[in-house]
Order: sequence, then structure tokens, then C-alpha cells
Amino acid sequence: MTTFERFKELPRELRDRIWSLAIRDGHPGAHIFGQYVTGTSGSRRLQSQNSLYFDLTEPSWRRYFESSNEYRSDENISAYLIDGGLWAACQESRCIMEKHFKQSKRELAPRDPYDHRRSFSREELFKTATSGYFDGTPLERVTVFPLRDLFIVQHEDLDKIYWDGLDFDLALASIREGFYGVEHIAIEYDRAWKDGPANHDAIFTFSQACVGVTYTLWFLDRSLKRKSQAPVFEEESGCAWKINAFYASDRKFLEIKDYGTLFKDWEYIGPVETYWYDHIGDSLDFVDELEAKLDEQKITDGSEAEDHCVVRLLGWAPL
Repeated sequence: MTTFERFKELPRELRDRIWSLAIRDGHPGAHIFGQYVTGTSGSRRLQSQNSLYFDLTEPSWRRYFESSNEYRSDENISAYLIDGGLWAACQESRCIMEKHFKQSKRELAPRDPYDHRRSFSREELFKTATSGYFDGTPLERVTVFPLRDLFIVQHEDLDKIYWDGLDFDLALASIREGFYGVEHIAIEYDRAWKDGPANHDAIFTFSQACVGVTYTLWFLDRSLKRKSQAPVFEEESGCAWKINAFYASDRKFLEIKDYGTLFKDWEYIGPVETYWYDHIGDSLDFVDELEAKLDEQKITDGSEAEDHCVVRLLGWAPL
């Protein structure tokens, strides 16, 4: 790899412009994390700025998405890696990152930590980034936007995920900073959930996990790729609950709403046991089945029922 030895001799305005081009753009990002399971080793664990550890890790290389570029190997495509190295590259790049993400100016609400009244507007928080670290030497900094980014959790054991607190952990921030968790969490759809006991177990697990939480739970099907000739996808990013597109380093994850657009604008690229059209609707069927189960639970529980979160489906398209 070549280096530009005389970079510091460039005018400051030009250097700032170059640095800014190295920082991720303003689209909602997509970040991938693994699940920490006690007794396992290998993956670095995620911790907050004040060294509080979470049951999350860097993603395993075994679960990397297949590269959309045939000349590149598979890699972690998380948005936090697009510019994460600039925190440690040099003093100047660190200053540029600090200016952009304003991490040293993260404020605490002037109140008792158990006072849950909001002190920050949703508009402020929507534009506010937070940071944590993957442990190890050196620490690797992870910067995210809790209210607009997508947090993909590659699970090892669904039964060991603490669903009620997962959104708080992923925010990498405290209630005193105004955050009450993230808005968008994704779980990768597993083909084993199509039918049989695995389907029953998964529907039961998620029907419990979705109750009493407020984030949107997305199911990400990496076997659904948007057709190259499909019309331009209409992206929404103005407010948290409308967001339908999230950007990683080499692709974007896009919402799939119904069977009409699924068959018209998407293609199935996963394993085929019979014909592609026997599989293309599997993940959307699963999401619909889960939604029906949640609605049924609410009717059964009557006035005692808690609200459940929104569940949706994502496919992907190369950038």
C-alpha cells in the first residue's frame, strides 16, 4: 500500500476536504455485531465509553456477508468500519472525527439518573452519535447513531438474548444522555424457520421478544437481492419510524413490504431445493406469520395486553 508522505504540506482546507470524504455519508448506517455467549472465546466484546461490557461482540468471520465484489474477499461490511480507523490514524484525523461526531461533547441530562423525563428533543437525538469500543489492544472505536442506524445481531442462541435490554445495550449510551435504546434491530432470517419444530420455536421466541419493546424488529434475508432492472427504490430517512433503507460499506438493506413487489423487484439467490419460486417468499411468510401471532396474542390478552413492536423484512442491493 502506498502512502502520501507530503500530505501535511497540503493546504488545511484541502486536507479537511480529503478527511471529510473518508467519513461515512449521511445515510442511516448498518452495523453488525455478534452475540456474546459465556464460555466462548475469540471475538472481542463490545463495551461502552465508561467500560461497561455488553453481551455483544465483533462479528465472526464465519458469518461475514459474501462480498458483492468478486475481486474482494468477504469482510465485515459494518458502517462503523468505514471511518473507524480515523479515530486512531493520527491526531489530525482524530480531530476531524471529533468535530464530525462530537463525542467529547456528549452531555448528560441535569437530573437524577432515575428521573426518566426526557431532557433532549427527538430531533436532537436523531442527529446524535454515540461511541463504544471492541476490547483488546488497541481498543477499536465504534461510532453509531442510535435513532437512525440499523443494528444487525448475528445470534448464536436466541434464548440467551435479553430482548428487553438489547436496544439499550446497542445504543452505547445512558438514559442520562437522553437515549432509551435504538430504533432498529435486525436478526438474520434462518431458512430452518420455514416449517416444522424450528418454525414453531422461532415464532414462539419472537412472539415473546416483541412484546413490551418499542424498536422495529427487522428480519434480514441475505438471499433476497433487488433486481438490477427494478425501479429506483424510494428511500425514507426523515424520521426514525419511516426509515426503510440502511447503508453498509458495499450494499444497502432495503425494506420488502409485500408479495407484489417481492416477485416483481427481487430475486432469490439462496440455496434451491426445488425451484426458486418455492423459496422466494419464505422469509415474508415468516414475518406475516409472526405478525398474525402477535395480533392473536393481543386479542387473547384483552385489556391486559402490552403493545408489541413492528416487525418488517429486509433484502439487499449492491451500492
